Amino acid sequence: MDSTRLRELRAGRKVPIDELAKVIKKSKVSYSKKESGEVKFLPDEVLALSNYYGLTYAEMNAIFYDGKLPFGNFNKLTQILSGMGFV
Repeated sequence: MDSTRLRELRAGRKVPIDELAKVIKKSKVSYSKKESGEVKFLPDEVLALSNYYGLTYAEMNAIFYDGKLPFGNFNKLTQILSGMGFV
């Protein structure tokens, strides 16, 4: 995960950590640990933050998965994760 890029995204948009904690339904401390890379984001949290920020699939892949996800359609990924009960 690209913690620096995620922090820069938050700082650039002037979003407080407690707001993002609400987006992923976690505490401020929990969000901070995830943003720093100490704890991994769960797939539903990645989708929630990606939707919140309006990230493209490529941006989400670069920030959260170091570009390791196969290229495809972000909507398709949402459908797959939804079918698995993550969303």
